Amino acid sequence: MIVLRRVYEENFVEVDGHLEQTRAQPPGAVHNPHDPDAQWSSKGTLSGKNKEWVGYKTQVAETLPTAKPEAKEPTDAVITAVVTQPAITSDHGSIKKVDEEWDREDLEKPAELYVDGGYTSGEVLAEAAQENRQVHGPIQSAPQRANRYSAEDFDVDIDRRITVCPAGKASSHCSRLEEDATGKVNYRFEWNNTLCQACEHRARCLGANQRHRTLLVGQHHQHTQARRREMKSADFKERMYPRNGVEGTISELKRGYGLRRCRYRGLTKAALQNYLIGAACNIKRWARRMAWESPNGNGSGLAQPVWA
Repeated sequence: MIVLRRVYEENFVEVDGHLEQTRAQPPGAVHNPHDPDAQWSSKGTLSGKNKEWVGYKTQVAETLPTAKPEAKEPTDAVITAVVTQPAITSDHGSIKKVDEEWDREDLEKPAELYVDGGYTSGEVLAEAAQENRQVHGPIQSAPQRANRYSAEDFDVDIDRRITVCPAGKASSHCSRLEEDATGKVNYRFEWNNTLCQACEHRARCLGANQRHRTLLVGQHHQHTQARRREMKSADFKERMYPRNGVEGTISELKRGYGLRRCRYRGLTKAALQNYLIGAACNIKRWARRMAWESPNGNGSGLAQPVWA
């Protein structure tokens, strides 16, 4: 009855004494009455199309190979965390969940993490800097309207409360803004009217009804700014190469171990299934590595895997 009432309230609303079907369901709505924990989600792909599913989301972490593998050499990377979450969970913030998984397993947190753009933000980079860790990963570009300058074109210095615009002019005023509900802090920089109206860049900087430029950034914008500029360097993609391995691991788990299909109902049982999948993959990798390194194999004949 509880599930039935929930489905009813999510799909119908009373209007003027009669029922109407709602146009949109709330986040986390029931899509399968046999498994209320399974939720709808979608994700953009490289082809530009959204991939949709009803189920869960899994975060996978593994060690980096000790060296670049030889031809046909089995990997010595080990899966260290498998975190199962509701499908509507954002990748942003999932690093903390993986850290909690390592704590439960009594594993030392790595000094370097390689992630994709969904996990990287100014806040994440700031926290990593405080913990003397490095998070390697791209970060989303600043929003941009038409041909106007975006936040990436400004040199922001939060500590000194000053920003220099593309014309080389320093901001005239800075305000610290804190949201009551979340405690999130932003900084608003402004340039005076006279300065902006006389500037030769005003067509690319100001809107039609704007008299002066303003810029709103988060409190960790300097970390965001540094990473965006780092991404433009020639060696950034090369330094991100180690992350490609985990994409192959996710494909391996889906194709070889059934990660994409839940055999059980409920988030708790789905998480247990994924733990077993990660363990099975590690065991098979260990067996392949031992066979390859044995005297009769193709490797060096070491007595133990290099990661043991």
